[in-house]
Amino acid sequence: MAIHAHPPTAADRAALLGHIESIFRAYIARDRAAIRGTHTPGWTGFQGPSVAIERGIDAYMKNADASLEHLRGTGFEILDSEIEVRGDVALVYYVARYEYLDADGQAQAVPLRSLDVYERESGGWIQCGSHIAVVPGSPSWIAAE
Repeated sequence: MAIHAHPPTAADRAALLGHIESIFRAYIARDRAAIRGTHTPGWTGFQGPSVAIERGIDAYMKNADASLEHLRGTGFEILDSEIEVRGDVALVYYVARYEYLDADGQAQAVPLRSLDVYERESGGWIQCGSHIAVVPGSPSWIAAE
């Protein structure tokens, strides 16, 4: 039996986007525990540098640690999003701008696109998978950077 997609309720939309924002804030705060806590132990997916499927929170954190080591996050903005809810699973598609200081202390911005997979648990939504990548090319909204 197929589970059909439906738009999220206002509460689910706020909770899901709020969760994504909490992940960005945890990266900016360089808070490893908060980053780990926003993902399930069995998280599966792809991160920017992935060339293979990343399996488990430890694989996710290995890539997160590399990001924290090389980039000093300073801000973010979710520019567009679309959410589908399918029972206790939500698919969140979004485009974001992530701002950071590079190794020379220069302000930079990178455009990101992602498909995040969430599962509903008793405590709310938690990310169980994603495919996040840098948008190829140089969109006009970051040209000033």
